[in-house]
Amino acid sequence: MAFANTSISVIGILTSSNSVLGIGTTGVLPEVIGISSDILQKWVAPSAFIDNVVVNILTSINLKKQQIVTIAGQAAAGNPTACGIGTLAAGVNSVYNSVTNGVIAIGATNFGNNVGLAITSIVGFGTVFADTLVAYRFPNLESGNYSTDNPIESPGNVTVTSSNAGIGKTTIFTENNGSSLGNVFQITGGGGSCSGWASSITSLINEIATLRAGIATYVSSVNVIKDYKYAQQLDYWSLNKVVSISNATITSNTSALSVLNDPACGGPYT
Repeated sequence: MAFANTSISVIGILTSSNSVLGIGTTGVLPEVIGISSDILQKWVAPSAFIDNVVVNILTSINLKKQQIVTIAGQAAAGNPTACGIGTLAAGVNSVYNSVTNGVIAIGATNFGNNVGLAITSIVGFGTVFADTLVAYRFPNLESGNYSTDNPIESPGNVTVTSSNAGIGKTTIFTENNGSSLGNVFQITGGGGSCSGWASSITSLINEIATLRAGIATYVSSVNVIKDYKYAQQLDYWSLNKVVSISNATITSNTSALSVLNDPACGGPYT
């Protein structure tokens, strides 16, 4: 029966350990990490490009929403208002909450002076909220935090902008989930620009519906790519974590070696 060689000293054990770990951290692993990084960038590039397309579409949607609020405000300005304004929530819903074109605002009723109008009579109104775009991401993966043992702890959403396009595992588009852009009203009549304003609102709502359909298609596409990006991020993080652990072990071994070689501590231990 063969027995383990016990003649090697503890100093030799730690010195050999540091030598092996050093070969890995300075020789083999950097090349593998470089390859993993190159592959990761090949997934990041299309993720960022498509996210940026979506960001631009989202910006157009919310600009059109703001235009709708501005036009509705012009129509409802003054006392009496510039145009006829509907008094029922149903009237607001008929304009801004259609099945065909999606939801821009959901109708309610209130006194005009409580929804930003000078008049004191009951009016129908709806509040417009911005559409939003966020990414579900894992901070440790995105920041390269190798001090943690869990790369996917504390996940959450972050707003997608042109500066962080490509971030995260999943891009999420949500209608009417952002900040308030203002109130809108049903234009029921009046002279001058009133009919033109009503037509402009309808046109903008139709344009938003088209943009939303396009944004949904791009979001679906980018999430196909981000699945691969996420898998590669895990590979890249794991390789760097090995280096982090190896370096920590080398540091620990070196500290132990200084003790074992110190005559004041009875060393060197052979």
